[in-house]
Amino acid sequence: MKVPYGWLRELTPTPFPVEAIAERLTMAGFEVEAIAEIDGEPVMEVSINSNRGDALSMVGIAREVAALSEQHVSHPQFTVHESGPDVNTLARVIVEAPDLCPRYSARVMQGVTIGPSPYWVQRRLTQAGVRPINNVVDATNYVMLEMGQPLHAFDLERLTEHTIVVRRARQDEPLTTLDGEERMLTDAMLVIADAARPVALAGIMGGEDSEVTDSTTQLLLESAHFDRTSVRKTARANTLSTESSYRFERIVDPAGTVRALDRLAQLIAEWAGGTVATGVIDAAQPMTFTRRIVVRPARVNAVLGTDIVPQTMLSILRSLELDVHPEGDAFSVTIPSFRPDLVEEMDLIEEIARIHGYQHIPTTVPGKLTGAGRQAPEMAFEGRVRDLLAGAGLFEIVSFSLIDARLLEIMRLPEDAPERAQVVALRNPKSEEYTHLRPTMLVSMLDALRNNARRSVNDVQVFEIGRIFRSTGGGLRFDYTPGDHALREDVRVQDAEKLPLEQRSASIALMGRPWSSRWAGGDAHVDFFWLKGLLEQLLADLAIENAVYIPSSNPTFHPGRSAAICLDNRQVGIFGEAHPRVVEEFDLPSRAYLAELDIDALMEYAAAARTVPTLSRFPAVDRDIAFLIEVTQPAAKVRNIIARAAGTYQESVALFDVYQGPSIPEGWRSLAYRITFRAEDRTLEDVEVDAAMDAVRRALVDELGARLR
Repeated sequence: MKVPYGWLRELTPTPFPVEAIAERLTMAGFEVEAIAEIDGEPVMEVSINSNRGDALSMVGIAREVAALSEQHVSHPQFTVHESGPDVNTLARVIVEAPDLCPRYSARVMQGVTIGPSPYWVQRRLTQAGVRPINNVVDATNYVMLEMGQPLHAFDLERLTEHTIVVRRARQDEPLTTLDGEERMLTDAMLVIADAARPVALAGIMGGEDSEVTDSTTQLLLESAHFDRTSVRKTARANTLSTESSYRFERIVDPAGTVRALDRLAQLIAEWAGGTVATGVIDAAQPMTFTRRIVVRPARVNAVLGTDIVPQTMLSILRSLELDVHPEGDAFSVTIPSFRPDLVEEMDLIEEIARIHGYQHIPTTVPGKLTGAGRQAPEMAFEGRVRDLLAGAGLFEIVSFSLIDARLLEIMRLPEDAPERAQVVALRNPKSEEYTHLRPTMLVSMLDALRNNARRSVNDVQVFEIGRIFRSTGGGLRFDYTPGDHALREDVRVQDAEKLPLEQRSASIALMGRPWSSRWAGGDAHVDFFWLKGLLEQLLADLAIENAVYIPSSNPTFHPGRSAAICLDNRQVGIFGEAHPRVVEEFDLPSRAYLAELDIDALMEYAAAARTVPTLSRFPAVDRDIAFLIEVTQPAAKVRNIIARAAGTYQESVALFDVYQGPSIPEGWRSLAYRITFRAEDRTLEDVEVDAAMDAVRRALVDELGARLR
């Protein structure tokens, strides 16, 4: 923003030269890029932060300079002389999109004469980087630069039925803007229309059909507050950035529309003559323009490490035109509508620091040192899993959380599967390849295997720890931005929208030969049991016991070669060989093995550390047991029953033989287990071990229907 020094001196009679003002603005957080001489007067180029739209005006800069130099702002003083008929008899305003235009104010002037504006006005506009056009248009630009409120003047006679309609554009509705470009609008854009057609892009640029010309004598003056998101999206869609849109995209004071309109009417009456109709059309939604924040001087000094006295803080806040009242040991600060960036106490502490001067804040050691930081338990557990998988010889990868939803289909997942039924689609995908959030890590693993195979890398052992997303039907989306037209103390909550559930997940993908096989020169390939052993070791290292492996029917996996991992009847993972059709669809060169684990669930069952038992000085006793059991019984269930029934002296249970053959009935198999018993304080007697074995036999018969051999 270009700031003419002479104009600034009119608004705040600062005694400092332009170089000193530039230095003070820089220390207060602004960036003064250059000081140039334009038409015999110094002009500063000041860069304004995106959250400080209030400073995009001469009054806003003057307010900052006044606070920094202990002066006061000389706000423009003016009076509007109304002498025409009632404004409502000359024009009408209809707001059909109040969500995008919460306030639209208008005045009507008659009998104006279009001509050049006074020379001093043209000179000032030129210094500010705006091209002079005529007295009416120059007045709108002058007030915009002065007060920060964009304005527009319509030729009233060229508005059909003398009517303004603020509405969404119709799809493919045309509008020729003042730059001569015909633009095809969409129904997402806000337009200012008359009774028949659009006449302006709201908050951005007017249209040719209603522009002020040399023959114009009647004006409808617009001063409005538009939704800044709508203005930004429309401006970008039309590749059109103007002084008006630049301000609306940041902040325009919703409480200042009528004051700016009055200032505009006064200047036009002085520069172009004419009469001002009586009254203002002010179509406004109910709005609360102020909020209250309590700031504690003790807290200010604690945060800044300073010893600023409360009276100085009071003066600083009041110098920024904030309404401050002492309340005991604190200040009650009423925030005006032109500063919606001030939301909480910390914002006011920053304002005090800015005006006091960052260079005056001493370098101090905090009086109360905080304790050493530590990793969150969730992150620490993720680190444990990561270290264990890396220690098993797997390489970690990081993939996108965004996927092509068509991959879920070629994974053979039916439409009613949770992974497809609860998939979360993006509202504005940037490409056709990344349109949805991944509902399972298996899709990322298969995609990683495919990408490796395309590069002739056929031996892959990788893992990833990431997040999956599924729609749940719960939650609220909070959508509040400082500067929004709803400037209330309570944060505005949009209509409830369902937020997706985020879940931490670990996944594994194996294909081809393991690293150990390649190193030794062998030709062994990974298989189902290689993956199962890896997962068993992972659970053991996490001190997770009693896991049960149950056959799975997930269509992504090979029938009969996949299993779900369950703890306390709760599924915490799934693994197995990928279905041959999935392998074919992903163009993989060999069989692939996949696993996915619920990190949050594993964390609930994992112990903080794996304990190693003390070696006993006493001998162990081994007993073998063989029996017939139905093939449908999971091996893990059998082992857990044996371990539980064997009692406290049981040290280990190991399967050492499995047999199915002619001597075994159809649908049955023979299993043989070796049970090791040991006491830590003595040598066990045969009678104790025999009693434990009897308990094991009873449990196998009663709970599994086993036939002892």
